[in-house]
Amino acid sequence: MKTINFDPRTFISPPYIKCPKCGKKSFGILMICNHHYCRRCKDCFFPRGTEPASSYPLPELNKKVVYVDQFAISNMMKALNPQTKPYKKGTLDEFWVRLFERLDSLCKLQLITCPDSGFHTDESLLSPYFKPLKRMYELLSHDVRFYDHETIKRFQIYEHAINWISGKADKALNLDVHTVVNGNINAWQDRLIISVNIQYGLDWIDELRKNREEMHKGLSKLFKQWQSERNKTFDYWFEKESMAFGRVTLQIYLNYLKKSAEISIGHVELTANDIFPPSSIVFIHSIHDAFRKAGIQDSDIWPKTVEYLDSSSLKDVPFIKISSMLYAALARKAATGRKKPPNQGMANDIEIISVLLPYCNAMFIDNECQTYLNEQPLHDAIDYGTKVFSQNIKDEFLNYLNDIELRAPREHLDKVNEVYGESWREPYTTLYRVQKKSNITVTSNDPA
Repeated sequence: MKTINFDPRTFISPPYIKCPKCGKKSFGILMICNHHYCRRCKDCFFPRGTEPASSYPLPELNKKVVYVDQFAISNMMKALNPQTKPYKKGTLDEFWVRLFERLDSLCKLQLITCPDSGFHTDESLLSPYFKPLKRMYELLSHDVRFYDHETIKRFQIYEHAINWISGKADKALNLDVHTVVNGNINAWQDRLIISVNIQYGLDWIDELRKNREEMHKGLSKLFKQWQSERNKTFDYWFEKESMAFGRVTLQIYLNYLKKSAEISIGHVELTANDIFPPSSIVFIHSIHDAFRKAGIQDSDIWPKTVEYLDSSSLKDVPFIKISSMLYAALARKAATGRKKPPNQGMANDIEIISVLLPYCNAMFIDNECQTYLNEQPLHDAIDYGTKVFSQNIKDEFLNYLNDIELRAPREHLDKVNEVYGESWREPYTTLYRVQKKSNITVTSNDPA
């Protein structure tokens, strides 16, 4: 165990200006907050004690929200990490280094944010590089994270249910990204990122892997069925997929009630999976809350719930609409001659896109889903103003990112230099540099 003295000067960083008290060019940045920053002298520690804080306001930001899918996070990590086999062999496309440099630089310029999500965490846990992957997506998200995808779905269902029961089923939903993230998207970033490493049990990881395999088996079985349905249309598959949500939600709810009753009388043993209810239970409770808010009496709640879950207006709920269209596009491919079934990640990719696309300015996703979104009727029907890119059009994505910086006002870039220094924007390509580990005890020696 080592003991070191903590020097508060460590947290006073460039750029320095002339100190108003001692006159030395040592008046640096002490902290950067959401909408202001503070300075302190590294030499005389002005201001200290009761002296007025040296606080400076920062202008409002309007960052672009760019979602980067897991495969890109993984490839950027491997391209920069000397501990990975692709790095050692030099087999990765140089594009991944250039993409990281662009994303990291634009994040530091306070022009974009790349929120991470539970999808990143789950997919990283299935990789042997969990901690390096976590470091990559946390660096780019800087403490901005999408809510759990089931929570975002619940928000959409709740709002749509209120509109439906009020006779306004066609009313557009509020798709403000600020309502579905933890963290402040338009905050000026601090230099520090505080990260907590949670120890995930092997049982948890095995369950994730098992669920993913089961989803893949189910989709593969469905794919074979689609291959035999050559006389069906895209509209048929879309209607079938979109209407399945209500039916499946209700069935899962009834099965859960039946099993809960059997557990209560001792006919079925309680398992860990029974402790937390499935998302369908939460959805129906949210629908009930929405109906009560609209003034529906408890005696009419269930009849209205069944009617709502059988309503064709559900196909206009964004996550249902997007996922149903993507599955319909996949069914169309199967019915028109595609032999190869979808890969293991397809169901997860569709889930990510259907939930998060309406809240993003841009997404970088896998090639297949990006291709589907450019086909008709998806291209025109799924229009939330989101620009969608993939590796097939990777240069277009880089051009999009470059254009964000080109359009940034000169005053904004000058303010970034004032707060962070001109070298701040340099991409952090050495983030996987090996550092020696040591156990230390830190004590404070702040003269203030």
